[in-house]
Amino acid sequence: MKITTWNVNSVNARIEHLLRFIKKDQSDIYLLQELKTIEEGFPKEEIDKAGYFSYINGQKAWNGVAILSKEELEITNNSIPEYTDINSRFIETEINLKKIKQKIKLINIYLPNGNPIDTEKFDYKITWMKKFNKYIQVLRNQNIPIIISGDFNVIPTDDDVYSPENYKNDACAHPLTREQYRILINMGFTDLVKFFIEGKTNWTFWGYRGGGWQKGNGLRIDHFLTTPDLTDLVKTVEVNREPRGWEKPSDHTPVTVTLEN
Repeated sequence: MKITTWNVNSVNARIEHLLRFIKKDQSDIYLLQELKTIEEGFPKEEIDKAGYFSYINGQKAWNGVAILSKEELEITNNSIPEYTDINSRFIETEINLKKIKQKIKLINIYLPNGNPIDTEKFDYKITWMKKFNKYIQVLRNQNIPIIISGDFNVIPTDDDVYSPENYKNDACAHPLTREQYRILINMGFTDLVKFFIEGKTNWTFWGYRGGGWQKGNGLRIDHFLTTPDLTDLVKTVEVNREPRGWEKPSDHTPVTVTLEN
């Protein structure tokens, strides 16, 4: 099974990019973030023609997540259980792999950016992460296999950014942010990009300003996590840099994981 996560940074503005990538890539499932549209404005007809079912938790402004799948799915949650969040940042379904004898939770998230720090935006980010971790711990206590992927807006370590000094006051690299990410990882998750791809420059994001893409000045903030029972089934992990070089691209690039079915 092939699963791709991608912050498309406005699905309608970049629908041609998405369709171009889907035609070449043909993942079984796509996890999209930062849709910037409500469900009624989502380009469902174009996605249908590409051969995918669409499941949307949409919102205007900067939020919104979706799951595209070749097979029909059932959405189990559109928000973190027991947490009232007015923003669309979470969507959850269940999938099957032949080698796993129980349902697998597949969770797509678009975690708050949190900037500037020392504001309500940063408080919201940390609260969101704590609520999310609490929910995931419940699932882990039940030994449920889990995949978590999406735009985490977390730079896990200084090795995950081209210039740590430039991000010392950024919410994505703040000690409290990193602490919550470590809490999640320490529940038994494998950070697949970190684990399977050698080297320190496995960036998934290059900003638009200052020629970041051309200079290679990137960050790693898009992550793909699996519980140990699924990590053993991972065949390949790839950061697909090509779409970042297209005309008027998303500032993020897709990450694709192939699991043994």
